[in-house]
Order: sequence, then C-alpha cells, then structure tokens
Amino acid sequence: MTVVASRPSLRVLPVPPIDPPYDDERDRSSPPIVGSLALAFPRPADTHPLRLVPPALPPTPELTAIPDVKDWSGRLVQAIVEVFVGARTAAQLSPFTTLDVLHQLERWSGRLTGRDGRPPQQPRVVSVHVCEPRDRIAEVCAVVDTGPRRRAFALRLEAKNSRWTCTALELG
Repeated sequence: MTVVASRPSLRVLPVPPIDPPYDDERDRSSPPIVGSLALAFPRPADTHPLRLVPPALPPTPELTAIPDVKDWSGRLVQAIVEVFVGARTAAQLSPFTTLDVLHQLERWSGRLTGRDGRPPQQPRVVSVHVCEPRDRIAEVCAVVDTGPRRRAFALRLEAKNSRWTCTALELG
C-alpha cells in the first residue's frame, strides 16, 4: 500500500508594508525609541505654549549710571601704561577700547621699555585732567612718570551704555 503525504495548501498573504506608519497610524502605547535604547521622555503636563515677546529695549542714556570719569580714566591710563611697558597684554583692554585703539595698543606694546627690555621702574600716573566738552564725552590728559622722564597721554572717552570707551589715544 502506498502512502501519499498530504501537502498543506498554499496560502496567499499580503506583502508587509516597507514604509513606516504615518503619525496617525502609530501605536500610542509604546514609548519612542532614541538610537538603540528605549528612552521614554514623558511630556510634562503643565507646559505653556511658546509665545512671541517684543525684544528688550536698549537702556536709555539718561537712565544708565556711568562711573566717575576722573577715577575711571586714571585707572585706564595706568593699564595703558602697563601695556606700553609690556607688563599687560593689549587684549585685556579690549572691552574698554575701540578696535582702532586696540590695534594701536598692540603696535605700541613694549614701547616704553629700556634697552635691556625691562621698564626702568614701575610707571605711575602722576596727574589726570578731565574736560567734558559734551554730555557723555570726555577728553583726558594724564602725566605718567616712567622713571627717566615723564610722558603725556591724551585720551578721548565716550560713554556707551554704562561704561566709558576709549575712542582715541595719543602719546607725547
């Protein structure tokens, strides 16, 4: 007797989709997967929607307090002289000068040193005179003792926001 093995009947199945599901077709119960780790970041319930706000207005010149020009300019001249003798880098004065003055300070760095490359003595500001031709503009002349001789400095300062900025510098 011959035994015939019965073959299972063929079934036709639909082709699985190769595109990812649309947002409205996703299963909401599973957490989103970031990389190879399943990290669920639940959305906080008390979030506020973003809204546009107008930009902050710059402070008006009348409301900003600027430091006393005579005291501040004396400290600035001392720092400038320290750049000239090579004790300070010009980049340290970049917040207080314009780009032109900063380039001038970089060119003049080490100009007041002796032949051995050192300053003859620690320079000190002897006197500072301030003239304010207009509001928020000051012209400063200062005398600095560098040891063998005294030197004159002239600066023009302009108040921008809440600080003085050196816009011109001359060495005598």
